Amino acid sequence: MATVNMDGDLMKTIDYLLKNSKLPGARADLGLLYSFAQKATAAEIDQCLSFACEDLFNSPEEFVVMCGIVGFCVYNGSQIATTIESIRKYASHKSWRIKEAVAIGIQEIAATSMGETITELSKWITGNSFEKRAVVAALCEPKLLKNKEDLIKLFEILTQITLTFEGYNGKLSEAQTALRKALGYGWSVVIAALPSEGKVAFERLADRDSKHIRWILKENLKKNRLRVMDEDWVKKINNTLAK
Repeated sequence: MATVNMDGDLMKTIDYLLKNSKLPGARADLGLLYSFAQKATAAEIDQCLSFACEDLFNSPEEFVVMCGIVGFCVYNGSQIATTIESIRKYASHKSWRIKEAVAIGIQEIAATSMGETITELSKWITGNSFEKRAVVAALCEPKLLKNKEDLIKLFEILTQITLTFEGYNGKLSEAQTALRKALGYGWSVVIAALPSEGKVAFERLADRDSKHIRWILKENLKKNRLRVMDEDWVKKINNTLAK
């Protein structure tokens, strides 16, 4: 991303983001992030992304890059394939907040075209564990889960990603741990949106001989949304996993 020479108005915008990020701190100002993303110009987005570097942990600059990523997705949301490919590199960034910004940005795109977003993100399934984690974090979002056809495709994606743990029982890397954690809640979100097909897809994994897959299933079964949906089914799968 090329660096833009900041004029007065652009400098004021970036300075405002830096000063009002609430970083360092426990939580960045996500309200400001969304507000910026919806109104940002191409020059503002370009300048935000020019702050990207490896060492951004818990800093105002980290927030500015987050704004750039989400703003980029909103601004270029009609060009789904190229936009999603352009932000892919940020899915593996050292900063967990920048990884989250990728998921948020994808959600902004998916809100208007979930089907095409799923199609493009399917290409990330062959990527690294952080990229897979971004797929799960982005798509397992209740507000996006409206269309049955999309949900069925999402069950297929979740199955493929979950099965990447099959046959692996060693210590997980940081990326694998992040992916497993995302799968540990993502399944429950999508199952709750389409229980009949979701329960079938989930049950097919219950007899897999992998401690990591079993961990993923057990974590989802702890979620209240599944107990409310069908408590007897939850007990049945837990009993299967206990054997």
